Amino acid sequence: MQTTDVVVVGSGASGLTAALVAAAEGLRVTVLEKAPVFGGTSVVSGGSIWAPANRWFAAEGGKDSLDDALVYLKEITLGRVDESLLTAFLDAVNPMLDLVAGHAGIEFEANHEHPDYQPGLPGALPGGRTIQQGLFDTTLLGDLKPKLRAAHSGVPVKRLEVDEWGQDTIDRWDWALIADRVSKGMVGMGAALVGSLLHGCLKLGVDVHADSPVTELVQDGTGRVTGVVATVDGETVTIAATRGVVLASGGFEWNRELVDQFLGKPMHHPASPPSNTGDGLLMAMAAGARLGNMSEAWWTPTVHAKGDTYDGEPLYRPTSSLRALPGGIMVDRDGRRFVDEAMNYNDLGKALGTFDPGHYRYAHQPCWLIFDQRFRDSYSVATVTPDAPTPAWMPTADTLDELAVLVGIDRQGLAAQIAEYNEHAAAGADPVFHRGESAYDAYRGDARVTPHRNVRPLGDGPYYAVEIHLGALGTKGGPVTDATGNVQRALGGAIPGLYACGNAAASAFGPGYPGAGATLAAGMTFGYLSARALASTGSAS
Repeated sequence: MQTTDVVVVGSGASGLTAALVAAAEGLRVTVLEKAPVFGGTSVVSGGSIWAPANRWFAAEGGKDSLDDALVYLKEITLGRVDESLLTAFLDAVNPMLDLVAGHAGIEFEANHEHPDYQPGLPGALPGGRTIQQGLFDTTLLGDLKPKLRAAHSGVPVKRLEVDEWGQDTIDRWDWALIADRVSKGMVGMGAALVGSLLHGCLKLGVDVHADSPVTELVQDGTGRVTGVVATVDGETVTIAATRGVVLASGGFEWNRELVDQFLGKPMHHPASPPSNTGDGLLMAMAAGARLGNMSEAWWTPTVHAKGDTYDGEPLYRPTSSLRALPGGIMVDRDGRRFVDEAMNYNDLGKALGTFDPGHYRYAHQPCWLIFDQRFRDSYSVATVTPDAPTPAWMPTADTLDELAVLVGIDRQGLAAQIAEYNEHAAAGADPVFHRGESAYDAYRGDARVTPHRNVRPLGDGPYYAVEIHLGALGTKGGPVTDATGNVQRALGGAIPGLYACGNAAASAFGPGYPGAGATLAAGMTFGYLSARALASTGSAS
């Protein structure tokens, strides 16, 4: 039997933070990753971290406070989260970042322009809480360089560069600069964050294994978790963990049975790696864990370009900015708009899951983004750039009436909706859904378009339709933890030796999504807290 102090199950930012902190505390740490590559969902993210009252914002004159952030978090979680978890996050997020920055060599900078996701709520800020790092040199990983998961695009850019160049105007990007970075082995955004964390772990002697799924938690007669059963190098082994185990194996969004059982919405188009099938959740359930937040996810509307794949499964791409750009609207089968298309993806995703009891169907599934030729000439849609031929999966027609027939939208409903929308859009207004009125909407719009960066009438055809699916960046339900990350028993008390963080745990943000990077921030912070707790406990042996 192999023995270590801490086993971390999963190698995303949450798990690697737990491993980094535990190793910095002098513990022996083993990371076991199910997939053949390291990084999990974190690699395909923007790599942002939501950190209220962070020192990078303050150093540039930004004003924020943890008290204001707590007010905001209590609003956005709708009173469904124990306040002790919110204060634990706020008290630990910046100490976590200091430790990570030191041991992983990360230089963060604050994004002054990125608003919180509900900027109108008390305690919200119009910018500064989201921090982002630069690029990472993958050659520092040595032999493990090929084991770093590839991002969806593989393009080494900084998040702040994407803001400057335009997320959906990739024809404006500096491709000569990007090609030079590729030749040097540089990666950006989520891949840069994971690469930095992995490098930091390696420097501290963390033992990392890819292609090593954990299949079982080992418990002693008292119920304490004392290790795991895993497949490592093709062999089934038991690894004893003298301090305990941290579950950081991601959500269950690719497990259709669990999705249908728990989410209560037709979320079948996740934007994460397909290895997220709920392994940690199932093992925690078997250990007697209490579950929470099981009907929630980090919702996002997605689009699928036919033939676009990732890890052998269809790739569903988020539409963070695409929906917010002028010249397009989203409509359902009745041809009607139903939401501010530019709002944050999490809360728009909730609208996509609305159930209509009268017609006994999901009211806004299916739905489509309808746009005109000017939009098509201006923006990239999934993998299709403005100068690329229009693919078969993007229906097009000379008239709106023909387009409605082609995709199955009520013709009269669509005609009436376009007429109504265009009348107000000509004045740069949306009195029905208030598109473009919030700071977040404006951030996602096209600053080149005046007088309104989110709203303009649909003009001349041809016209296009792209189906928008209900997706998720990951689920956010799982074993309930206390403020240290310790998993709680279904019948009361804690499960000694078992901790959870990231999407493998019930999120401390409940139904809410505070701002860009909140997913990583919560996961990394509770990874930090879990490691600190394990370091403070004595050996189980």
